[in-house]
Amino acid sequence: MTDYMEILIVDDMPDHIAYSGTLLKAEGYRVFAATSGKAVIRFLEGRIPDMILLDIQLGDTNGLELCKVIKSNPKTSTVPIIFLTSETSPEIISRSFELGGCDYVKKPFIKDEYLARIRTHLQIATQQRDLTNANNELNMFCSAVSHDLKAPFNIINMLIEMLRGELGENQEQGIYDIMDMIVSKATQTRIMIERLFEFSKMCNVKPKMQRINIKRIAVDTFNDLYALEKERKIEFVCGNLPIVYGDEVLIQIMLKNLIGNAIKYTSKRERAIIEISGSSDKTYNTIKIRDNGSGFDMTYSNKLFKVFQRLHSEDEFEGSGVGLALVNRIMERHGGLVEAYGEVGKGAEFSLLFPKKQHSE
Repeated sequence: MTDYMEILIVDDMPDHIAYSGTLLKAEGYRVFAATSGKAVIRFLEGRIPDMILLDIQLGDTNGLELCKVIKSNPKTSTVPIIFLTSETSPEIISRSFELGGCDYVKKPFIKDEYLARIRTHLQIATQQRDLTNANNELNMFCSAVSHDLKAPFNIINMLIEMLRGELGENQEQGIYDIMDMIVSKATQTRIMIERLFEFSKMCNVKPKMQRINIKRIAVDTFNDLYALEKERKIEFVCGNLPIVYGDEVLIQIMLKNLIGNAIKYTSKRERAIIEISGSSDKTYNTIKIRDNGSGFDMTYSNKLFKVFQRLHSEDEFEGSGVGLALVNRIMERHGGLVEAYGEVGKGAEFSLLFPKKQHSE
C-alpha cells in the first residue's frame, strides 16, 4: 500500500472518475479529479500530484496536447502520466510515449492490471526522485569538500614559505628538499581533488550541442600548454579536421587532457612529435591524437579510462589518474566513443569518434 500518494484523474466522464477514484481510495491513495484541460492547469498551479491519469479524449482539449504542456513545465515535467484510452491506433499509442507518457491503460480496464501499473510507475517515480535528490546532495557535498580542502593545502604552502624565511639560507640542502617535497605533494593532492570534483560534475552536465571547429580548439589548447614548456622541442602537426557536433566547453576540457598527456609523455624525447588528424565515414567523424612518447602496454588498456588507474608510476610521470576517465565520460555524454592504442616506448594514439547523425538534428 502507498500512503499519502496523490493521484489526479483527468476525465470528462464523471462515472469514470467515480469508479476509478473508488478503486484508488481503497488502495490508500489521495484522489483528485479534473474534467477539462483548463481545470488541470489551474490545479497544477497550486498542487503537484505524484501521478496523473489522463484521458486522451477530453471535451475542451486533446489529452496528448495537454500532456505536452505538462511535460514542458519544469515544475511538472517529472510527474508520471498514464494515459487512459479506448484508442487502439498504434500511431496514437506511439505519440503518447513520445510526448512523455510512461504507460497507457486501455478502456475498459481490468482492475488488477490498472492498479498494478499505477503501483509500478509510482514506485519508479519515487526511486527516480530519491536518486535525483541523492545526486544533488552528493554534488553539494563534493563542492563543499573541494572548497574546504583547498584552504588547508594553500595554508601548507604558505607555512612552508614562512619556514623558509625563518630558516634563512644557512641550512643544509636536505631541509629545503624536504620542504619542496611537501609543497609538491600538497599541490598534487589539491589538483587531484579538483579533478575529482570535475569528474563528479560530469554526470549531471547537460551538453550544449553546436557545430564545433575542433581544429581551432586543438591549436589554441596546444599553444596554451606549450607556452609553459618553451624550453622543449615539440613538433606539432594538426591536419584538416572535420566539423563535429558537441559542447565546446567539454571538448576544450577533453583536448586539454589529451594534448596535455601527449606533452607530458613525450617529455623524455629529445624531439617530441604530436600529430592530430581527422577522418569521416558514414557513422562517425573521427579525431586522432598521436604522439611518440612513452606509450603503454595494451595488455593493461582496460585500466586506462578508470579513475585512479595509471599505467606509469608517479616517479616516471606526475598525474592524478582522473584525466582519461574524464575524457571517456565526456565522449559518452556526446554519444560517442574513445579508443586507445599504444606500444611501450613507441607512443600512443587516442581516437575520438563523434556520431555524424547528430549533425542533422
